Amino acid sequence: MQFRNIGTIFRKELKDTIRDRRTMLFAFLMPIISMPLLMMVIFKVQMAAFQKIEGARSEIVIQNVSQLPQELRDSLMTDTTFQVKTEADFAGKILMDELKQKAFQALVIVPDNFAKAIEMESPTDIEIYYDRAEEMSAVAYSKLRDVMSQYRDRIIKSRVVKRQISEDVLKPFEVQGNSVASAKKLAGKTLGGIIPYFLILTCFLGAMSPAIDLGAGEKERGTIETLMVAPATRGEFVLGKYFVIVLTSVMAGLMSLASMTAFFKYMAGDPAMKQMAELLAIQFDVQTVFLILAVVIPIAGIFAAILLSLSIFAKSAKEAQGYVGFLNIFLVLPAFVSMVPGVELNYQMALIPVVNVSLIIKNAIAGTIEWNYVITAFVSLFALAALALYFAKRWFEREEVLFRM
Repeated sequence: MQFRNIGTIFRKELKDTIRDRRTMLFAFLMPIISMPLLMMVIFKVQMAAFQKIEGARSEIVIQNVSQLPQELRDSLMTDTTFQVKTEADFAGKILMDELKQKAFQALVIVPDNFAKAIEMESPTDIEIYYDRAEEMSAVAYSKLRDVMSQYRDRIIKSRVVKRQISEDVLKPFEVQGNSVASAKKLAGKTLGGIIPYFLILTCFLGAMSPAIDLGAGEKERGTIETLMVAPATRGEFVLGKYFVIVLTSVMAGLMSLASMTAFFKYMAGDPAMKQMAELLAIQFDVQTVFLILAVVIPIAGIFAAILLSLSIFAKSAKEAQGYVGFLNIFLVLPAFVSMVPGVELNYQMALIPVVNVSLIIKNAIAGTIEWNYVITAFVSLFALAALALYFAKRWFEREEVLFRM
């Protein structure tokens, strides 16, 4: 095996890949530009919808409103965030059924003698029914709880003053929570599950298009036979093509990481996201970037070898796309593990491909790197990449596969 031949094949295939507009579009522009734009649109739409719900008037029904204390009744009636109705507005109808059918957002049931119980300082309850699955209903319930809590606090304060007791007796002590987590760790744990998934997905997409073109595409163009008469071994051809696919996969992943970082920084500076600005403040130091690169390269190598093997096996590019689309579920879906709460990197997880990469990137972003697990994952990934490459080479050497028509 001559490295000069591998280099020549690599340069030739790389030039052809760069010249192919379709390959460049699907490998780089689509995942790098469309994904951040899609995430931005989703964020903006969600924030706009939430603000619209928060600002809308909540329609509530108060059953037995006459039993409310005057102060609480006035608070609800004059609150501009509520549109208050009574059971008289729904005469002949079952209020609970009307609530389920979204005729209004919340139902307040006031018990008999509620105002008298408050006056006599007797224990009593007030019930609020709402639909937790509906955002507007949940917001209405939250607003009602705030109003009720404020009224309850005023009652407690008046009772304390009436008995000439210090208000401090109601608060014997305060609990003060002080988090020791750094901003980097907080942001990493929050977004650390999203970034690895998109990074791994982009690596797969970056390898997919060139792999199909360099295998099944050669068959469709009728150039695979021409390559076989060139003064190079089958193994050299495989390595030349393989390194091109790995390069495009890694570059797509890194460019995707850069675009996502820019996206999160932009969102952190958005006034509408000021409450989440700290969570969106993702920072990458040199060590984090190198660690991400170190695990992205072998996973890209695994993707490249598997995709090249499928592409060589396929009769046409269309058939190869069908195989790859089905394979995408099994290769990329495990990256979702990093989004599952409580799942941490250990020796077992470090041996599972894709899962280990996802968890390592998540920990690297959060700044909680455990090198014993990283080294275990790194060795297992390179071993699996080498095994997949060996299989691709043997696959390429079989005439019945290479010239499968």
